[in-house]
Amino acid sequence: MYCIWLLASSLIAQSTLPDRVTFTDGKSTAVNLRRTAPAEQALTVTFTDPAGELRQLSPTDVREFHFSRSDRTYRSVAVDLPRPGATRAPRTQLRFAEVLARGDIELLRVALDGTEYEQEAAGSEPYLYILRDGDAELILKLTSIVVYDQLHANPARFRNLLKFLARDCPAARELARTAGFTDRDILGVLSAYADCDHRRTVVIDQDRLQGGFRLDHYGQLLHVDIRDADFSHRQLSIGAGYTAMARFTERFERLAVLASLQFMYHSFRWEMSTDAAQSMLRGNFSLGYSVVHRDSWQLQLTGGLSNYNALSSSFRSFFSNNYFLLSAGANLHGKNLVFGLHYEHLPGQIPRRPGNQLVTSLGYRVRF
Repeated sequence: MYCIWLLASSLIAQSTLPDRVTFTDGKSTAVNLRRTAPAEQALTVTFTDPAGELRQLSPTDVREFHFSRSDRTYRSVAVDLPRPGATRAPRTQLRFAEVLARGDIELLRVALDGTEYEQEAAGSEPYLYILRDGDAELILKLTSIVVYDQLHANPARFRNLLKFLARDCPAARELARTAGFTDRDILGVLSAYADCDHRRTVVIDQDRLQGGFRLDHYGQLLHVDIRDADFSHRQLSIGAGYTAMARFTERFERLAVLASLQFMYHSFRWEMSTDAAQSMLRGNFSLGYSVVHRDSWQLQLTGGLSNYNALSSSFRSFFSNNYFLLSAGANLHGKNLVFGLHYEHLPGQIPRRPGNQLVTSLGYRVRF
């Protein structure tokens, strides 16, 4: 219970880690930012200020804001946003753009609403990029083209701009020829371009080079409480292992796939008369969905299947030493910590094999 209390205290502390907002007058303050849909996030920033007041401001009032947990920064930018099919000239507007790369070369992504890009064009995307190299600024966006009487997004123009930027770097120019209109492909070109001249500084979050996909690694401690009467007396349980969580970082960001492997040790009083012990490998595969998804913390529900296989055991029965249990529960994620509480059960319990277990886990995110 002490470990659980310690984890809860750590998660509370992490959940209050300050996000930051920098106003147009240069003043900066710690706040609690709220995430919104991309098109809405481009227009307004919503946060709770130190006085507890909920505020919503536009790019005319805020220069920059930063989510501390996800380490994402948004900056106020001026950009020309034409409306598809409109005859009037584009109008310069202020928007919040997410900073994808910074340094000697900057890349920013501006989310668009449904009237600002060709929704009906196959392959179109609801965003554009601003690419800055010194004093030069390039707008990377998808145009459209009619192919066999159907409207398609045309990547030729933004690829030509990338090739122009990377004209003195063969490796980057080759990547630009076939680059897709994605964070990963464009950042890949910039990374190769920076490698051609080590005097150039380009800072890129390596997670973004995974193409909207992120793999988190956790070292983990486990405790298993066997709830069946035959196993529940004088229990001692401890486990340690590894969990990998794969998730999307853009669309479907609430979904996750989790896989884990742990070494477990159990000892207990069997049927109130015999001391028994097992050393086991535990594996688990689960799907997760974040019902609460904030940058400071997340509440994730999971469901899956656990497998136990004994390395050594007081039991001689195969069914006592090798078995599957259904698993369901929740994970509470902080910045680097995760606390899990899961219940494992399988109907039709076999004698000498547990059928109901409560699994408590504490994990810490490690970086490779």
